[in-house]
Amino acid sequence: MSTDRRDALRAELLRRLGPEVVAADPADRRLASSDASRLYGDCLAVLRPRTEEETVAAVRAAVDLGVALTPRGAGTSPTGSAAATPEQAVLDFARMNRIVDVDARDLVAVVEPGVLCGDLQARCEALGLFYPPDPASSRTSTLGGNVATCAGGLRAVKYGVTRDYVLGLRAVLGTGEVLEVGGRHLKSVVGYDLVRLFVGSEGTLGAFTRLTLKLLPKPEACETVLASFADEAGALAGADAVLAAGVLPRALEYLDRDVLEITAGFLGEAPPAGIGSRLLVEVDGDAASCGRAADRAVAALSAAGAVESRRAADAVERDRLWRGRRAISPAVYRASPAKRSEDLGVPRSRLAAAIAEIKAVGRAEGLRVLAYGHAGDANLHVNFLYDPARPGELERLRAATSRAVDVALAHGGTVSGEHGVGLKKLDAARRELSPRALALMRGIKTLFDPRGVMNPGKAIPEE
Repeated sequence: MSTDRRDALRAELLRRLGPEVVAADPADRRLASSDASRLYGDCLAVLRPRTEEETVAAVRAAVDLGVALTPRGAGTSPTGSAAATPEQAVLDFARMNRIVDVDARDLVAVVEPGVLCGDLQARCEALGLFYPPDPASSRTSTLGGNVATCAGGLRAVKYGVTRDYVLGLRAVLGTGEVLEVGGRHLKSVVGYDLVRLFVGSEGTLGAFTRLTLKLLPKPEACETVLASFADEAGALAGADAVLAAGVLPRALEYLDRDVLEITAGFLGEAPPAGIGSRLLVEVDGDAASCGRAADRAVAALSAAGAVESRRAADAVERDRLWRGRRAISPAVYRASPAKRSEDLGVPRSRLAAAIAEIKAVGRAEGLRVLAYGHAGDANLHVNFLYDPARPGELERLRAATSRAVDVALAHGGTVSGEHGVGLKKLDAARRELSPRALALMRGIKTLFDPRGVMNPGKAIPEE
């Protein structure tokens, strides 16, 4: 697209939608066209609706002008779901950030898409309620983005993922029509489940304007146990032992030796001596049952060979135990010029084997590999650390990540447990999904978005 054409389209969007909605400044465009994938661009314009009506107007203007739209929450996607090209306009929902309703009787919350996940969690907990989905980015990611990518997180092993808490939604389709599906009711078997179809669609079917989310009563108590093991596989055996003991924790997090070293340095601590892996176990419930579950977990971990099991005495110590897990991402960026993160999923029984094979892949390519993640649901995060300025490093990285995908698929797994496909995983998704499944998915997108304006080229590999 020529510069003159882009300027003309920006001017027409500004004329139709007004300066309160359209931001065309180059700095605004650059900021809005990137996300945590570090896939940078320069979008055509940034559209910042404040209401559903303004969202409808923005989509209809885009359809009329033949401009593709990239819906955006907070830009925390590591796969490029919210990355935009110079020909696309970004539909930024940062200003649609109202918590419309939190209802303790119906146990639902109604929110706009720009509400931060952590803000809803805090509002609910102040009222004795609980919104369980807890992605690591909960303090910075929006609920609209969480729903668009079906975010998982630390508590998925017990409470499930975002899709399990979306009761209803309103979305603007690629035609400019508003579709409302679901509602405040907990159960419905009328027709196809269009709510779940939207969850995880990465903005390719429509742009959310309102979400109705299921809540739970807030658990009375919570306890955290940190267990250390001599070797890297020990914590994975510990996770199996906890579950086999009849304990269903709300979090069960694995950290390998490399992660422990990097986060210790980031936090200004000495690396743990003689420790090959750690497991964080968190249980919740009423005070009595929570205490019993923590006791059973400690006993199971000791029987599985833990060299130390540390039970947090109070909330302050619990937060201290979790510091290393929450510091992984910034710690890695300080330790390496760049990283490639893969969120592979395998059956739980195959987790240790998959980690060992992926680390061997990294060694073969001369790359350091970190392994951590959700041991309870076997959603593995592997980080390949690399330096793009080093000759041949990008080629070695591509070979390593491709082989890591092979490992996950060979173990009956998936190429993405929670981050979605975006732009970065299109080739991997094509290897996982059958041609017939892909054809059906493309047909579904065409029904919702016949002009192809909603986040084209993302989530579903093109033919």
